[in-house]
Amino acid sequence: MKTLNFTALDFETATSEHNSICQVGFVVVNQGVIEKKFSFLVQPPENKYSYQNIKVHNIEPFMTENSPNFKYVWEEIEKYFIDQHIVCHKASFDLVKFEETLEFYGNSIPNYTYSCTYEIFGEGLKESCKNQNIEFTNHHDALADAEACAKLYLKYLESEGKVFIKKDKEPFAAKKIEKNDLRPDFDVENKDNPFYQKRVVFTGDLITYSRKEAAHKIKLLGADVNTSISKRTDLIIIGRNPGPSKMEKIEKLSIQIISEVDFLKML
Repeated sequence: MKTLNFTALDFETATSEHNSICQVGFVVVNQGVIEKKFSFLVQPPENKYSYQNIKVHNIEPFMTENSPNFKYVWEEIEKYFIDQHIVCHKASFDLVKFEETLEFYGNSIPNYTYSCTYEIFGEGLKESCKNQNIEFTNHHDALADAEACAKLYLKYLESEGKVFIKKDKEPFAAKKIEKNDLRPDFDVENKDNPFYQKRVVFTGDLITYSRKEAAHKIKLLGADVNTSISKRTDLIIIGRNPGPSKMEKIEKLSIQIISEVDFLKML
């Protein structure tokens, strides 16, 4: 039986930088009941925002100019995350923000386990709530998103893992890599990045990007993206549900494996 005690978490960010958190929302679930709800506006580094991010969450610089930065917020909320089970929607993305922000402010990363409701339900937060008959408003408010995520996970627990997921759409992560995505760009400024002149293969379903998008990102860093695993492969970026035959081959060839969370940190 999965744990009925967990913390559902969501962040909004001010820019494309992972450490630019401008709102934290989380709910504490105890024995299957939402017990506490928290929402904090956070001042991002230099209180800097991008227009694209403001359009998503409607948080503007004047709203956080007197707010504490994440270092001080963390002092208040740390106890809710140490040795806890954290639940997020698209966990690989939120947990990268979480860990990189902690490191930016010199805080240690707590021990935790996690679950991802995107992996469970296979769709965006709004669509998943609609399909599971969960009322959900105010999308992209961190607390509203965290509470919706908590309700989805509780629905999953109540069903003992038997949820009905729509399968009529091609998974986001399954967009195919094409020939143009395979050609490395060796004319890059930072040749010390971990992907430069490395032969890289993606396997399994990525959550944050499609394979095509992920391949394009590392191609610009000088990576040689391949579609098949061989003894010449340097790195495997692994998502959810990799094929057992591929995993057997990876183990046999002793190729370095990188999780999606670690992959996002390396970009």
